Amino acid sequence: MRLPYVIFTLAMLASVSTAEAIPNMWTSGFGMGVTEYIISSPEKVIFNLNCTGNPDEQNILQHGVLVTLPNGTMLDSHDDGTEITVVMDNSQYPLPSSLGWRNGDNAWVSFIDTLGQSSNFDVYVDNNKVGSFSPGLKNTQKELSDLSGCRTTHYSD
Repeated sequence: MRLPYVIFTLAMLASVSTAEAIPNMWTSGFGMGVTEYIISSPEKVIFNLNCTGNPDEQNILQHGVLVTLPNGTMLDSHDDGTEITVVMDNSQYPLPSSLGWRNGDNAWVSFIDTLGQSSNFDVYVDNNKVGSFSPGLKNTQKELSDLSGCRTTHYSD
């Protein structure tokens, strides 16, 4: 199940032209059951929030974050060896590598709730700051107005 997700995500990212992206402004799109919220920094770091409607074998919705560095290196919050932490409003939000367990689900929902109201945030990978994003509150509230699909971690018909 993970390989098709990665292939789909790579295809979606390949279709996004980062050269034309305006820094610090959220954009969103939907395709094949996945909603993506994407923002780039002035330093050309791309933060991609993926909210899926496609459950895994245990009916868990494995939402995630991809961070693409200026050199093209893509980091995935699902990778066990990669720690992605988002800092907003003087609080840190370590992203779980999987969902479907209480602490991971709680951490994810706290992250989503705060992100939807944040006018700026920093992203750290393995305790190293890789990007700063300042979309402004109006842009965040407009583009991230309905993150309910990102809050739900268990699929139901």
